Amino acid sequence: MSGKIKLLAPGPIKFPFIKEGLKYYLNKLEPLTKIEFFFPKIKHLTSSKQERLDKEKKILEKFISSKDFLIVLDERGEFLKINELVSLFEKIWQNSYNICFLVGGPEGLSEDLKKQAHKLLSLSSLTLNHEVVLLVLAEAIYRSLSILKGFPYHRD
Repeated sequence: MSGKIKLLAPGPIKFPFIKEGLKYYLNKLEPLTKIEFFFPKIKHLTSSKQERLDKEKKILEKFISSKDFLIVLDERGEFLKINELVSLFEKIWQNSYNICFLVGGPEGLSEDLKKQAHKLLSLSSLTLNHEVVLLVLAEAIYRSLSILKGFPYHRD
């Protein structure tokens, strides 16, 4: 059982090692589920933080569907163990939703986008660069799907 997964974040991705790592995980994930990465280029021509967040919100919302279970990555979100993430995937897909993970940019995300989330999730209590978060998240998704498919990747 699996459904579609989207990874969404403001782009473009700047660090070459992140691009390489995301490509690595995309190749590993494609046989397991339909997965798409969306990193729309967002120019910050406005002066205030709120104006930048509002502009990002308008662009990012174009990639979020009503069929998506929206999971926003946020430092104040819930911490899940890997088996809890696997259970969450199963529950979401049983209810015929796709999964959209949304990661904010350097400024974070607008409060309006966070309020739209079905779940707030945190990967660490540390503040991490948003591109690093994408790579850690891609690994967590791969690990979760490996568990779901019965692959020997994860060790308890």
